[in-house]
Amino acid sequence: MELTSMALWGVAVFTLLGIFFGFALAATARRFYVPSNPTVDKVRSQLPSANCGACGFAGCEAYAEATVENKETSASLCVPGGADTAKIVAELTGKMPEVVEERIAVLRCHGTTAYVKDQAEYLGIHSCAGAALIFGGPRACKNGCLGLADCVRACPFDAMQIDNKGIVEIDSQKCTGCALCIAVCPKNILEMYPRQRRIELSCVAKEKVSAVRAKCLIGCTTCQKCVNACPTKAIGWNGTTILINHKACVAFGPECKEICVDVCPTFILHRPGQNPLPEISRKESV
Repeated sequence: MELTSMALWGVAVFTLLGIFFGFALAATARRFYVPSNPTVDKVRSQLPSANCGACGFAGCEAYAEATVENKETSASLCVPGGADTAKIVAELTGKMPEVVEERIAVLRCHGTTAYVKDQAEYLGIHSCAGAALIFGGPRACKNGCLGLADCVRACPFDAMQIDNKGIVEIDSQKCTGCALCIAVCPKNILEMYPRQRRIELSCVAKEKVSAVRAKCLIGCTTCQKCVNACPTKAIGWNGTTILINHKACVAFGPECKEICVDVCPTFILHRPGQNPLPEISRKESV
């Protein structure tokens, strides 16, 4: 009986304490309540809620506050939202919308399991960053995709997946250009391209032809035929690998017939959305 009485007293005490602290918290919240800016709320509701940081701020809430409260903050910084979001934010904040260049991530590697040799068997954690610490990864090509999905996990828009060929496949329709995948790739082979682009480069080989051919059937041989063929000098050579100036390339207009694609002997230059790779494998090439 005495234990029951003590238990009831304990319940009563904790109940009263809970009620007291509840009122105390409510009073404190009321005392320090800061009303939100309705314009900030409206801007925030128009943002994609990716919190990707592509705008340069910590998240969508921070960007909404900055673009409303700071006259210098552009209304066109939301890359995933694109031009439509920029127009709405500009209207809400009384600013002029700026041109938003739509971008997407592109994998600069064609090194599927059919074309690239394996150097070792990797049994570590399923991470590109982890695998790259061990002699550059298990694949013979040290400049190519490891296929362990760090970028897939970083993408908030489900635009990436590891296909059955062992490398990353990017859905350009889902990709918003947030660039979160760029920072997590230890090989630096993901690059932001303009959505309206003429060509893609799918290799960043940095070795001599003999070394490349010993590891990959379709790697860049650095022959520079594309560099010499480009009429606008949009394709360059930095002494190590091939580079593309997309603004110069796109600006040339419909007269360009993508001659660089036709002269490339290794299929690493191709038109967007096309897969020009030959149906061969390492075994067939022996």
